[in-house]
Parts: sequence; C-alpha cells; structure tokens
Amino acid sequence: MRNKEKLVEAHVMEYESRLKHIDELIERSNKAKNLAPEHQTELSKLKRERENLSTDLEEIRKLSAEEWAKKGGPMVIWDIIAGRLERLVEHIK
Repeated sequence: MRNKEKLVEAHVMEYESRLKHIDELIERSNKAKNLAPEHQTELSKLKRERENLSTDLEEIRKLSAEEWAKKGGPMVIWDIIAGRLERLVEHIK
C-alpha cells in the first residue's frame, strides 16, 4: 500500500512540476510583443487547456492510490500542451 501511495505522490509532484513549466512558458509568451493573431489564438487556447490541467490535478490529488491506478494519469495531454507552448515560444522569439 505504501508503495502505491508513494507512486501517486511522485506522479502528483511530476504533474505539479509540469504545470509550473507550462506556467513559465505562458508567462514568456505573455511578455512577447506584437503577437501574430494566430499566435494569440493559440495562446488563448493553451491558457484554457492549462486551466483544465489544473482542475485535473486537483482531482488527482483527491484520488486514493487504487483509484489513481485504475484511471491512470493524463501525462500525454500534459506533454502535448507543453510541446505546443514550446513551439509557440520559439515562433514568437
């Protein structure tokens, strides 16, 4: 049981770290001057998706180790959003 709880805790910490990375990328994007309209649109979408991830993280924190193991983690979605933000930041430099 303790091993499952540690695993869940490790995943939550990883999600928190990834959320922080997403926040940093959004902040960098917000500081960009004269964003092209398509970049502004993409950034707005990504901000909404970031809020969804934050909500997901709050739900994950409430799960027991067994519940979390049954549902699995949404790590793929986190990676996709972070990747999209990284591409956006590269385009606006």
